[in-house]
Amino acid sequence: MFLTAAKDMLLRIIYSAVFIKSYFQDAQSFSFRQCLPSGWVVLLVSGVATFFSERIFLDRMNFWPTMFIHFSVGLVFFSISTVVIYKQEGPFIKKIIRFRDHGD
Repeated sequence: MFLTAAKDMLLRIIYSAVFIKSYFQDAQSFSFRQCLPSGWVVLLVSGVATFFSERIFLDRMNFWPTMFIHFSVGLVFFSISTVVIYKQEGPFIKKIIRFRDHGD
């Protein structure tokens, strides 16, 4: 079930990327790298580490004790990702917050 949903999401992302690339093919200033947050590598590593944490630590037959280990791994990587992205994207995030505050 999970793999089917993940495969469907991956196919949607690929389709969207191909569509966006073809839509902006004549635009000189458009780049996919500019759309990604500065800490996208950290996000990728976090996702891979959490995936392997689920495969290695999480035991569905002994759920609660192993869930806390998996949850801790995910929480650590989420915290690292949040700090890295906020440090690199701080001015952009503050601009969005100011824009939202003045939107009334």
